[in-house]
Amino acid sequence: MRYLSLVLLFPYIVGFTPPDSSYSECQIGLGGGQYTYADCSGEHIGKYYDFGARVTHKFEAPFRIGATISSFPIDDKSIAFVFPDIAFDNENFSIGTTGLRLGGIDKIYWELKWLDEVPFASGRGLYRVGLGLPITESGTRLWIGTNRIPYMKWGFAGGVEIKTRENQYLFINGRYGERNRAPEFGLSLGIKFNAIK
Repeated sequence: MRYLSLVLLFPYIVGFTPPDSSYSECQIGLGGGQYTYADCSGEHIGKYYDFGARVTHKFEAPFRIGATISSFPIDDKSIAFVFPDIAFDNENFSIGTTGLRLGGIDKIYWELKWLDEVPFASGRGLYRVGLGLPITESGTRLWIGTNRIPYMKWGFAGGVEIKTRENQYLFINGRYGERNRAPEFGLSLGIKFNAIK
């Protein structure tokens, strides 16, 4: 508890004055895909469909809090669970329960993330690493990298976030890989809303 308090108070201890960057964000998405798995009877292919929703709030201080709920296929069944999003989050750096980001989201950034993009499986995967970058001045962004889980092998993953109106974005995520010549893929669509203070 002592260390958590130190982390929370660190920006004020060093005299950091945060910019007015408070916002709330909501995402909803759905998708599906195919993965491979093995058991005592041999190699198998599993197909799945998933959905999810995420709500988060970024405070003027460099902190973010929220939660994501998503369905996820386990042993030919879909279960749903909630994962918290709690992070120290400023313009060029973020670390928390859903991973690490280096660089600003409106610039080029690198990230190692898990359980934060909806839906969990067919989105950018439960576990991913990659780069994000802006591709238009209007706010459209690209993400490229690799992901894993529920897929057995690492595969190419990518996504695009298209600004459709003020503070509203359409996102498309996909991935492709192979294991023992069997394709492992996913595709998801969703929409994101931002409410800027």
